[in-house]
Amino acid sequence: MSEDPTSRGHEPDISAPPLGSPERAERQRIGEALLTEDGRITDTPQAKTVVIEALAARMQSPTPALVLASMGLVVGNEMAAHLGDGRYVLVPHNERYPSMGADVLRIDELDRSDPRHEPGRIVAMDTPQAETLIRRIAVSELMGSWAYGSNNNVRVLALQEAAREEFGLSGVLEWQLDAKTRFAVSLELDYNRETLRDFLRTQYAMTQEILRGRGITDLLSYRALSWPDGAQQPEWARPENVGTTVEARQRPLASWSADRQIVADWLKERRGNGVILAARIPAGDILSLPATGMGYLGQKEWVALPGNHRATLDGVYSQRATTQSLEQSAAAAVSLGAPALEDTARPESQAPAITPNSTRRPPLRITHQLVAADPVDRQILRVLNGEEAAPAWWPQDDSGYTISQRDLDFLGISPVQLKWLVTGEAPMGLTPGLYHQFASEMLEALQRDGIDPEQVDIRIKGTGAGFFSGLHKTLPREEDLAGNLQAVHRLREWFGDDPNRPLRRPYDAMWRLGLEHEPSDLDLDINSTAIIRAARTHWQTHHHDRYPGDFLGGHGYLDKQTVTGTLPALTAWARAWEEKLGRPISLGVFDSSGPFNATVLGRTLSSHFQDTDWIVHSPQTPMAWRTPRSRITGPEATSRPGKPWSTTAARSRSTTSRAKPVTPGSPTDRSAPRHGPDGPAPRRGRSR
Repeated sequence: MSEDPTSRGHEPDISAPPLGSPERAERQRIGEALLTEDGRITDTPQAKTVVIEALAARMQSPTPALVLASMGLVVGNEMAAHLGDGRYVLVPHNERYPSMGADVLRIDELDRSDPRHEPGRIVAMDTPQAETLIRRIAVSELMGSWAYGSNNNVRVLALQEAAREEFGLSGVLEWQLDAKTRFAVSLELDYNRETLRDFLRTQYAMTQEILRGRGITDLLSYRALSWPDGAQQPEWARPENVGTTVEARQRPLASWSADRQIVADWLKERRGNGVILAARIPAGDILSLPATGMGYLGQKEWVALPGNHRATLDGVYSQRATTQSLEQSAAAAVSLGAPALEDTARPESQAPAITPNSTRRPPLRITHQLVAADPVDRQILRVLNGEEAAPAWWPQDDSGYTISQRDLDFLGISPVQLKWLVTGEAPMGLTPGLYHQFASEMLEALQRDGIDPEQVDIRIKGTGAGFFSGLHKTLPREEDLAGNLQAVHRLREWFGDDPNRPLRRPYDAMWRLGLEHEPSDLDLDINSTAIIRAARTHWQTHHHDRYPGDFLGGHGYLDKQTVTGTLPALTAWARAWEEKLGRPISLGVFDSSGPFNATVLGRTLSSHFQDTDWIVHSPQTPMAWRTPRSRITGPEATSRPGKPWSTTAARSRSTTSRAKPVTPGSPTDRSAPRHGPDGPAPRRGRSR
């Protein structure tokens, strides 16, 4: 939309009428009539139903985009992945309010003894009704982010940024965030920016239609602000300024109420200091009403854009909290960040440099060497020495940059790891012997957690499987490291003045540059609807007070804390292997359909299933680590032209300096020694 907020109306008279005056009472009557549509809307559930149905029908975003933008406790990738597939159905959680969520079940999972599974109550995924219901569920989840709080969850913080962009806002109140939360907000915007803007734009259009139809030019509105004891307050928030016009900067989106008493009662629950603001907000700055979008009817609330930030200071409060409990639209005890007052925000350039500092043991040191007598080893050595151009199967990023010897030297990586990577024998950071042990013990841990191997698909993603990071992570250059002289020095030690550099981050690069505390992780995608269902039960038992949108984040991965609680054996396995390998293990848990396929929306950033994925295990390829897939093609690597290099040959060829093949697991097999840096040899002969 990119509308200049000043074009939404002339400079209005924002001063509030005197307290107790007839004009105040009349203004409140007008506001309440607007909120209830002259009494036709009587309660919050009714208002939510009206707006959810209207928004779901009017928003222009395709249904998969709505699903992606609303991932949470009741919205998962299965809703997008199986839409149109007659083998699946939706089972609403609440027959009266189906937008509260639905389970996605295969037809053979239906239990005819369960009343919720009766034919008249389920919705087949290959019907138009399924898409309508999914859109309403998705919109309900987006609405829920605001109902939980205006600045206390990642999704609503992304909505704040989307509002800034959509309406061309400037001079808004900034919000201080830690680095982790800021990254999460950025990721939310990377995936969902256009859908979030559509969500806001549609609400604004619906609201303006209603206000124009009623001839409303402005609304008398009230807002409470509070600060804990000892917190810095704006200069204008003083008792002597009551009744005067102040410039109180607002966030891109803020809740205002038609009823002063509601905000006064809210302040009575807060510890510390607070103020009440009153303003005649121009109709052009009203984003939404309870019947057109965000806005809680129980608090007679609408949501407004900041306008010129001017308001009347209508009251100043300072007291301790009482035991009174009021119905609220936000989780007041939750806070992500804080307002950035002018003299408290620290410039990004002053952020402290990060240096390697981990209590974990150093990464596993791999001492195996390539053997010049082996044709594949010989080709790898020739490419690294610059004697031959890199073949198509050589690790490279999307800019076409290929790994060279100088990169391996700086990163401390043995060339044999490149061989294991391209032959599929082991991901980065592991030896073939350790990889077998790693994978088999992981399946055993999942079984102890009650997850059958046939219910899970496991893949390695990230730099461990591809050497380079994805599109959302760029290798910094000198100009990006202003103020971090140590990192600049290391970058020049690596490349000198050579402009030929990777666009993406190679394995361990950020750690070697001193920009991250730990080396690259081993990034595991564990795809299992059975796990997600167990996790929902765990969440509902242990995290009922948390924002439900945190259940699935980003492109559909399960909340880390919930992974730990749902899969204790897998968590213990990961911790043990982190210590053994000297690097973190990331457990990304998704529905069985995997991460969301954002390419269907025309996005380049997507982590969905691909044929080139490094599969550890799946129902179709159980214990895939036993039959590695090589990426090597070409006459030197195979006796069958055009076919991948034989994995049988891969396992029979030497990966160290030994002179002849030996029996795997034998005392002379140095690819999987029983003692030393590789750890114990894998157990063999175990059935799945």
